[in-house]
Amino acid sequence: MVNHSVYTLLIVESPVLASAIREVAPQSIYPIATGGYCWFPAYNATKNNLTPKANPDKIEVRRELKEQAQWANNIIIATDSDPSGDFIAWSVAKFLKIPVIRRAQLQNLSKAGIIQMLEEARETDLTYLESTLKNLFLIQSNWQKEKSLPDIDLSGLAVLFGTSGYFTHFLDENNTLFSSSAPVYCETDEWIPIRPSLEQQYKIVEPLSTFNLIEQTVSHSITKGYNDAQVLLQRLFQTVLPGTKQSLISYPRSSANAFYGQTWVNFRTQFLQASLDGELKPNFLQETAPLEEPHESIYPFDLTLKPEDAAGELISSLGDLYTLIYSHTVNAITIPDSAEKTFENDLKPEVYFYPVTKGYKNTGEHTLRPCYTVADMGKNLYELGVCRPSGFGEKLDSWIVKKWVSIEGTIVNPLQPVKTLGNRAAGLKQKLIDLKSLENRISLLPETVHAVITS
Repeated sequence: MVNHSVYTLLIVESPVLASAIREVAPQSIYPIATGGYCWFPAYNATKNNLTPKANPDKIEVRRELKEQAQWANNIIIATDSDPSGDFIAWSVAKFLKIPVIRRAQLQNLSKAGIIQMLEEARETDLTYLESTLKNLFLIQSNWQKEKSLPDIDLSGLAVLFGTSGYFTHFLDENNTLFSSSAPVYCETDEWIPIRPSLEQQYKIVEPLSTFNLIEQTVSHSITKGYNDAQVLLQRLFQTVLPGTKQSLISYPRSSANAFYGQTWVNFRTQFLQASLDGELKPNFLQETAPLEEPHESIYPFDLTLKPEDAAGELISSLGDLYTLIYSHTVNAITIPDSAEKTFENDLKPEVYFYPVTKGYKNTGEHTLRPCYTVADMGKNLYELGVCRPSGFGEKLDSWIVKKWVSIEGTIVNPLQPVKTLGNRAAGLKQKLIDLKSLENRISLLPETVHAVITS
């Protein structure tokens, strides 16, 4: 348990985030932002050795870190739980000569959220963290050196569009988008016959991951680009209303489509206080994230702060994004609307299919083929170890510029560089799966990685 009356040095990445924390945190907490890398990763592939190389632009930050660390009773590092955040945490700990890192994950920008973060700070072994970082650099280095292999991002896209998998979205003969009530395993070019269902079924509304929000921010024309959507989402997270010092949303970089159990409890209280329409989902319908997950889905921190009440204190794009998150979250936590039309497949009787938009007129038998939405693609590439929530928007924009994919609405289409790798997709998939299984291995040998990559 952290004593809130003693001096705690809290190290974060973003200067804006540090400033926002300073506004709401107890006075005993002193946040310092690294502003990115204070040291750059220097990896020697021959010796499998990772060292931090001082960033000449961060001399003052390093000086302040060292000075404040001398006075601090507690030192907690709250960087992202992705490779860049892990490296920042490791390099800071090496510099300050901390044998064991205490790390925490910030869930929201409120006094209670910051205190909760400090209470939940856990020790992370520095040797283990260094080992996992070296593994990632070792895998990337070996992949890049193997000239017969395509770019790892391109390989991931080839795997998605060239191998069978689990799909939750489909297109009919007229390219109308359908959702399924559960993932369906099928080939990418498989056509699934469906016929009208006589049973009344409900739409599936999952809580928002970063992948979902980046997709929806662009599809709702709040931003034009996907990286712009990610930047705007981060800005909204770092925004604290000037009058009430109230934060708006939970942590914005998450792969989860579920909430922690305590968040569902808070929703129930706030839902009643806000006098919202509808009925909250019963326990058996609630998507609940395990506590070991670093982050839950993205949601408005306080449901009693309705979009119209916050609008006057936000620029229009931030207000639009808050409205999107608020409306979607309310839909995700209440009993869903019934689907206008539903369809079924004889070979998959436990699954039903329904058109995403209203007004669908085809009531007869027809066929569906699987497809990936932007959010589907992000989630699947994350599971392959190819991308993470923190850099997804930037990667997606670059893939469009390179003409690897095109996007129509929310549907992702592979272009020629991806299609060309179709006959290699199965082999690339196995390599990526095998390499991901090695990421957390202690004392991973270069020979092991080389064997997987060249197999």
